[in-house]
Amino acid sequence: MEWQKVLGRSVPGFDLHDALCKSGEFLEKYGGHEMAVGLSLKKENFEKFKNRIEQVGKAAHTDELISIVRIDKEIYSEDIKIQTVDSLKLLEPFGEANKTPLFLYRNLKIDSIRALSEGKHLKLTLKDESLIVQAIGFNMGYLVEDYQIGNKIDIVASLEVNEYARK
Repeated sequence: MEWQKVLGRSVPGFDLHDALCKSGEFLEKYGGHEMAVGLSLKKENFEKFKNRIEQVGKAAHTDELISIVRIDKEIYSEDIKIQTVDSLKLLEPFGEANKTPLFLYRNLKIDSIRALSEGKHLKLTLKDESLIVQAIGFNMGYLVEDYQIGNKIDIVASLEVNEYARK
């Protein structure tokens, strides 16, 4: 008898723990809260569980949920300094109760664009005057054909220092 251990994350508007309660007959054990859960189930129950959780999601109209991005601050080229980014570490640890700060950066020119990981992710090199910004759009590889070098875009992102390039 094989077991599967699963961790799950939800999105605002869909109570994942409630969905598990409605699918509990196929689970060995589970717990968590609205936004994150853990569970274990026997391998032979996986398909039944999958079908039930999909039914619960459809009944909750998850296809109608609208993603909301909460921007903490708009930034400009003069804000992008290693010391500024390093100071964000004072706010750690980040998680559900303490979200990673998100910043809006407008009017960046695409200098290069390509898909990574067999088209799954998007890698961009962006310019604002003399500043060069490297960006990764996780699960956004499908956008690679929608933009061209020279296009101007706005981005919402967390800020990190590329430690590899820093050395």
